[in-house]
Amino acid sequence: MKKIFSLLIACSLSVLTCCPVQAAKVYSTYEEASVQATNDGYILFIYPGGWDRYGEKLCRKLISDTGVQAAAGKAALLTVPIYQNRKEANVATAKKIMGSLTYPHDMSDISYPALVFYDKGGRQYATLHGEKLMKASSKEVAELVRQRLVARKKQQTLLDKSGATQDVEEKARLVLSSARVGDVAWPNRVKETLRSIDPEDKYGCLAALDFGFGVRKDESMKDFLKRLETVLENPLLTNWQKQRACAAAIGHIRRSYGTMAGGSLITKYARKMQKLDPNSVLGLSAPVVMRDWVKRYRYGQGWSPEIIPGSEIPILMHGVPISKPGTYSVNFKITTGRDALHVKKIRLLDGSRCVAQDVTARSVTWSAAVQTFTLKVKKAVKNAVLEITLSNDAGHRSTWGDITVKSE
Repeated sequence: MKKIFSLLIACSLSVLTCCPVQAAKVYSTYEEASVQATNDGYILFIYPGGWDRYGEKLCRKLISDTGVQAAAGKAALLTVPIYQNRKEANVATAKKIMGSLTYPHDMSDISYPALVFYDKGGRQYATLHGEKLMKASSKEVAELVRQRLVARKKQQTLLDKSGATQDVEEKARLVLSSARVGDVAWPNRVKETLRSIDPEDKYGCLAALDFGFGVRKDESMKDFLKRLETVLENPLLTNWQKQRACAAAIGHIRRSYGTMAGGSLITKYARKMQKLDPNSVLGLSAPVVMRDWVKRYRYGQGWSPEIIPGSEIPILMHGVPISKPGTYSVNFKITTGRDALHVKKIRLLDGSRCVAQDVTARSVTWSAAVQTFTLKVKKAVKNAVLEITLSNDAGHRSTWGDITVKSE
């Protein structure tokens, strides 16, 4: 008797471990599903009705898969057709199944078949479609479903915490964080919520959520880059937002200065873009940018409109023939063109370290065709780079000339 009792217990435990603790249920209509609705909401398996047999077969296979059902928690599952030609009869058929739930907007980038996720109130908060759905196994789909439900719960927890605190900054930051939870859409009316919490956006959460970065009208490059640095230091912005700002800056620099004059700046922000997230699309593109969009300015090229930037920024000349201690003259000689060359200062760098400089501004003109800068180098230089700061404006770059270095 004791052995039989033990065997019954073992069999019972085996059955319990094989069955999921929670499993979503399949319903034929929204009316049935809504009676049993839980906080896990609804998942619609939407397939193209009447013309995509594979899509319909896939949705029916996934909705009946025990792993997918277990991953969906207590969500209500429904299969729904979407028709290419939405006639009155077709719309009525879908409406009977969907009830108050709605298809994703026609202008959205979703493709069908698709899994569309709704919370208990009917908000669409996530989708699963395209290659992620079509190429995934049932086990992989189950994991993707689980991730979306977990993300929705995380989002709701952040919103609940925001509602519970009286601290305005913390409240706003929690709402901002809720909009940044991956795999789910923003909460409804999130911008309005932030405005009601912090009407003047004192803590910058609305600006961070609604972030955009581009060139402002009549903005100098100096002010543009200063604003970019502020963006890169803003802790409320995501790495992706900062990468987009770097990408916008790289494009603006290239258009304004070209690949030679703007080379050092393009390299600087491409490296930052890569460092922020090396495995992202923009992070992976950074080495290509530095390879194809940057030309090194080298000793012997002199100057030309291609090299002269349109505003006051330093340009770097590589391969400068300075290696030993001593006094060197750097000579700027105009050869052609109608504009003067305005040199604000020069600095000799050993890598990134300044080892000598001449900060007296000079202009190379036809009446003063040669201007000489002096560099006093006290130690040996391993990697000589000449940093030249020019102050020609964008409309006065029609000038060509030679730059030579001599030891005195």
